Amino acid sequence: MQRKRPTIADVAEAAGVSIGTVSNYINGTATVRDTTRERIERAISSLMYRPSAFARSLSGQAPKRPANAENVPRLLVAGRVSVDFLCRVNVLPHRDDRITARHIEKALGGPGANLAVAAAGVGAPLSLNVELATAVGEDAESDWALGALSKLGVHTLPVRRTPNNRLSQAIVLIELNGSRTIISEPFELEDVDLTAHLDITPQERPACLHIEGFHYESMLGAIDRFHEAGWKVSLHSAGLPASVRKPDIFLDMVKRIDLTFINDVAIREIFDFRTPLSTMIDQVRDRLSKVRGRGDVVVTLGEFGAVVFPRSGGPQIEVPALPVNRLDATGAGDSFAGIFLCFWLHGASLEEAARCAAIGGSLTTTVEGAQGHIARYDELKASLPAGRALAHS
Repeated sequence: MQRKRPTIADVAEAAGVSIGTVSNYINGTATVRDTTRERIERAISSLMYRPSAFARSLSGQAPKRPANAENVPRLLVAGRVSVDFLCRVNVLPHRDDRITARHIEKALGGPGANLAVAAAGVGAPLSLNVELATAVGEDAESDWALGALSKLGVHTLPVRRTPNNRLSQAIVLIELNGSRTIISEPFELEDVDLTAHLDITPQERPACLHIEGFHYESMLGAIDRFHEAGWKVSLHSAGLPASVRKPDIFLDMVKRIDLTFINDVAIREIFDFRTPLSTMIDQVRDRLSKVRGRGDVVVTLGEFGAVVFPRSGGPQIEVPALPVNRLDATGAGDSFAGIFLCFWLHGASLEEAARCAAIGGSLTTTVEGAQGHIARYDELKASLPAGRALAHS
């Protein structure tokens, strides 16, 4: 019988350290103590471990975690990383159809990973210390994902193993008009995963916990503890459970969260709005104006851009999307939120953060895959309308 190829998890277990520590050593993303390094090296030697071909083949041109990670704003993302299989088809098949895809490609994905990569990708002068608390397995795909995220400037914190002990997978069907249908496996991180593994002490720099809608109810206790430690908390509504998609409960949620991202389809569903876009925006403003002590709320509008409703109750901020030839809309909302958070944590105004996020989200749709195009600071700056400049330039 063929011997199972050793994985990064096997190395971690043999060395008596976490998967994240082994990842740090292999990818050079953080300092590892000499005694720890020696244990890892002995484990690698005894197991005859070799990083997967996927990780070795990754380009070294992407930015790694900033050298001054302890001195820049911190973004901790709790969410999914997956391997996405991108299938380009003319149109979605009907039941019992058999079709041939134009091609099927493999790419790194997952809402949490997409957002983290977008936030880290903006780069200097808006560098972030970006961490992704997630679940991985012991398979080669998990090794590949850890290496890929490291090279993209994201420090992965594997706080749980997936139930089937392999990286989560998703199938993304992309139509010629750029629309996509995603089929993904279930994924959940519980409150205990964060509080047991992560440092949530008060920070001397801006710090934010970002969670996916999937995990809102299970992380209510964590939200309170992070707030008590002086952290901000943001949320993307993707996967928000049906129990929260009710007007009163949703409005209670935006009181707990400092910054909420939600798309126009979800906001219409929650409030049963059936009006044209401009009227819907007025209706959202009216509903939010009655919520005292709420956080900022950002409603993304796809190809029409986004609108921000400040917690101050001031005028809404409307920003346009960048006119582009849309190839694949996968991950556009994740990229928008990641770029917004990057600027927000560096003290940018809500308008500046939204304008740059709308540009970056639009650029994401010009290539296949949620992480196919990573918008850098200089590119965002160059894409702003004439007469506008970034406050941090």
